[in-house]
Amino acid sequence: MKVDFHIHTNYSPDSTIRVPALVKKANLLGIVPTITDHYSMSAIPKMEEQKIDFIPGEELRVLTPNGKADLIGLFMTEVIPKNTDVFEALDLLKSQGALTYAPHPFDSMRAGINDETILNKIQIIEVFNSHCLSRFDQKAEEYAKRKHKLRGAGSDSHFLFEFGNTYIELEMDELEPKKLLKALKSGKIVGKRSPKIRRFLHRIASNILKPFI
Repeated sequence: MKVDFHIHTNYSPDSTIRVPALVKKANLLGIVPTITDHYSMSAIPKMEEQKIDFIPGEELRVLTPNGKADLIGLFMTEVIPKNTDVFEALDLLKSQGALTYAPHPFDSMRAGINDETILNKIQIIEVFNSHCLSRFDQKAEEYAKRKHKLRGAGSDSHFLFEFGNTYIELEMDELEPKKLLKALKSGKIVGKRSPKIRRFLHRIASNILKPFI
């Protein structure tokens, strides 16, 4: 099974991907998409209507001792409010049976978590993000290896052409949290970075949209 752990739809203010187009491409490529919109799970019912395997999630904005940061929940059932304390958010994710995933940690150009006290409590560390500079991913890889953490990867797609660039090959036959955690121990990352101009333009757009995201 191929899984991309980090995808945004047009229910995120900085993404243009529509659910039907994503589903069509996911079926074509054989990749299971994980829906991680900013502070929203509005795309989840639309995905369920499509009768496709996917992982429901959200990219949360949480408050940490060092400021605001991003945190992803996988297999979520309820939205967690924006600007929730990070430790409270981790407890809320656990209470709804969700897995915790740190997107683009150590990325000083984005709101990645770099506090190891917090990262130690997160189950999956994103060690490849298509939008990250390689040095940030390398820091995440080194941390995951040192702490024996499960490794995740995501395209962080905001445009449809990006989807398919990055995924993890997993030996599993069912999308279920415990089975996913087990399969990640031997997962194989396939990663391709988005074009530099694409990453640059998205950073500019994200700064403009900061009041909304």
